[in-house]
Amino acid sequence: MVLRGTTFILVAAPDASFRHSLVFALESDDYSVHAFRYAEDAFVSAYVHKAACAVIDDDAVRDWDQVQEQFSRFAKPVILLVDQFRKAPELPAITPLMKPYLGAPLIKAVRNAITDLE
Repeated sequence: MVLRGTTFILVAAPDASFRHSLVFALESDDYSVHAFRYAEDAFVSAYVHKAACAVIDDDAVRDWDQVQEQFSRFAKPVILLVDQFRKAPELPAITPLMKPYLGAPLIKAVRNAITDLE
């Protein structure tokens, strides 16, 4: 994985193809990305303090009872990629984005999340 950009994004998605497509879309917009299979691994990684936000596939959440604690402890914006059948938890730092998506809505959500931090 090449770390090209200056803004660092965490990604979590258990499906390898989907994870790679997320990384590709973000790196194409010049973000630095570190990807994991599961959200809990991303949030305890050495990269968590460098990240401006996280892009989390809802399938990467293994324990929905822990989501509020994990996301709140991260204390940065989270773009949660959700299926039409799952309701995103209502937390202030979560931006839900329906799957399937095109690259443009993801990039827009990341830009908006990072802009809100500034």
